[in-house]
Amino acid sequence: MNDRAPLILVIDDEEPLRDGCKQTLERSGYVVMTAGNGDEGINLAREHKPDLAFIDLKMPGMSGMEIIDILYRDIPDIVLIMITGYAAIDSAVEAIKKGAYDYLPKPFSPDQLRTVTRRGLDYRGLKIEARHLREDKERMEKAFITFVSHEMRSPLVVVQQSIESIKIMAGDRLGADVKEVIERCETRVQRLQEMIEHWLDISRVEGGNIAQNKVPLSLAGIIAKSAEEMAPVCQAKGITLEIHAPDDLKKINGDEESLVRVFTNIIGNATKYTPEGGKITVSARADEHYANVAISDTGKGIPPDKLPFIFDPFYRVKGKQEVHQGSGLGLTFCKRIMDAHNGKIEALSKEGEGTTIMLKFPF
Repeated sequence: MNDRAPLILVIDDEEPLRDGCKQTLERSGYVVMTAGNGDEGINLAREHKPDLAFIDLKMPGMSGMEIIDILYRDIPDIVLIMITGYAAIDSAVEAIKKGAYDYLPKPFSPDQLRTVTRRGLDYRGLKIEARHLREDKERMEKAFITFVSHEMRSPLVVVQQSIESIKIMAGDRLGADVKEVIERCETRVQRLQEMIEHWLDISRVEGGNIAQNKVPLSLAGIIAKSAEEMAPVCQAKGITLEIHAPDDLKKINGDEESLVRVFTNIIGNATKYTPEGGKITVSARADEHYANVAISDTGKGIPPDKLPFIFDPFYRVKGKQEVHQGSGLGLTFCKRIMDAHNGKIEALSKEGEGTTIMLKFPF
């Protein structure tokens, strides 16, 4: 366990303020370094990795905002607090957007300085703990993926083959009740296989093994290919599938196979929740910087309290009338693929009126 005193850096061009902060904080048991300008402060921070830094907003040469930009990028665990004699809300908000934790307006008392320091160091502890938890989660996920790959796929194939063998050997001798049990087993095995494949796909995306080979692609062509794959499903369910994608859309840079899977996953989801006689519409348009695609259905929609979570792993929207089951990983896969293409995906929905999935691709 590390019992060293926290290291504080004060960057301010006013010597009396630096000295006052140093004396106050050292009396509270902290180790304090000071710097009179941005270059000196950045060099000290890079060398000594302080736990917390106070940074003056207005200094000759490099501004406090520039220093915050650099230290936030270079020292992930540092807590940055802006000192400002210009305590306008806009500068405080801008500093926080750039990575500052808080701001301290001049003039301030020793008690205010000590209070914000304690609060900042407590925040740092929580921030580091959260990072460790994320790292532990990632290690567990990787271990799980390895387990799934080597320990679950092969037995499932054996189970599936055994079920097929039973059906072949029994022929017509199976009663209706036995056939129903076998069909339920087949369905469960298939669902488990789909979940495993989805999870492995997500791990490949995160490992950079999917969507690696990006080339200029026709977005209209991607949509047309996806619609062709999903047309039989829509026809079987009595759902109209409409496509509005101009052929002259500017090309995007992407991986065709993974993007087709994004569209087929989203359209497939829409078919599950759109009743017979409903409609799914895929519309594409472009502005100066992005190609925008909307995939809309006339299904039952998603409750507003569940909408923020639909891209989370294993999350499924369940309701009283829920009859559709899935892995809960399809939209997670879509989100990861869009991230790999520097794109965006979001959902808009209203219960009883349908859902729209918005995709945004940069040019």
